[in-house]
Amino acid sequence: MTLETVVFSVNGKTLPHTSAALDESAEEAVRTAQFDIAWTGAGIPCAPDDEATITVTGALWGTGYVRDVRPGHDENSRTYSVSFVSRSCDATECSIDHPTGLKRDADLGDIAREFDVLGVGVEVKARTIKKAVHKVRPGETLFQTLETDARAQGVLIHDSPEGKLVLADKPEGRHAGALVRGVNIKGASASLSGATSFSSVKVRGQASIGVSASALRAEAEARGIARRRRPLIVPFEGEATSERLKKRAIWEAKRASGEGVSCQITVAGFRDLGGQLWKANWLVEVDDDWLGISQDMVIASLTLSQDGSGGTTARLSLKDPRALGGDNPRGKSNSAWGAPGSTDADYREV
Repeated sequence: MTLETVVFSVNGKTLPHTSAALDESAEEAVRTAQFDIAWTGAGIPCAPDDEATITVTGALWGTGYVRDVRPGHDENSRTYSVSFVSRSCDATECSIDHPTGLKRDADLGDIAREFDVLGVGVEVKARTIKKAVHKVRPGETLFQTLETDARAQGVLIHDSPEGKLVLADKPEGRHAGALVRGVNIKGASASLSGATSFSSVKVRGQASIGVSASALRAEAEARGIARRRRPLIVPFEGEATSERLKKRAIWEAKRASGEGVSCQITVAGFRDLGGQLWKANWLVEVDDDWLGISQDMVIASLTLSQDGSGGTTARLSLKDPRALGGDNPRGKSNSAWGAPGSTDADYREV
């Protein structure tokens, strides 16, 4: 196992620490981290909004800012807790100040680049449908103006180590090796719930132009996995077309079912068998007979932790790949890990 060195640099200077916890998610636009700083100088070690980077044994993990500084002490000792936030935080917290607030004939990537007025940066890894007009509502953040269309088109918004927004519609890579009970799994748990599974997902929407049934009473339906009748009806976000309604129905069916099927696995170290740092939205094979799972899973989120008592560990939260836009894992898991959602949807005018 690689001896990992986590370096937290603020304004170009390294701050020594006694513990570190790095959090990353494929379903969150902003990665964060928490450090207990070993500071012996006068005053505080840093201030909120200082520029900061995090590297793990030389590999860039995060680019952003100091978020919170919490000093404290008793009669004999002192503590300094410092948190980090990705530079993508400006895309989720700051309003868009754009001359017109208008973009025509644009897909999601075009819209993101047009309204990235703060220069956060955007990486587009998803193919999305163009819309005739996109208007920014007063006060909207970049994330807010993208999120509605992203949800409608099955696109995830997360961030990169450079602090840019990433638009993705499927897992972005595969980790080497596998997570196997008795080999490299230190601890594991799972959650199998029927609360978010439905028998069918119907998406209904309207077009802003026309009075025909296709404009006013359009519907797409995807099959879910519930074993009894549990329908879900979702109003479509934005301008409805048959292609958009079907894509939204399939995505919602997968997402709803996938939310109820997950596992959490703790492993030693920060890397897979090939030496790659664990990454959110990457696939990995999981084989744990005590949990009844043997299939590919996608890392939805993870925490890399290092301290004097627990050592160096990674806690991975995993879901069925289709919950994040991936393909059928086709494994040998227990039937309770049933595949989420449909791969097709029916369109009709009601």
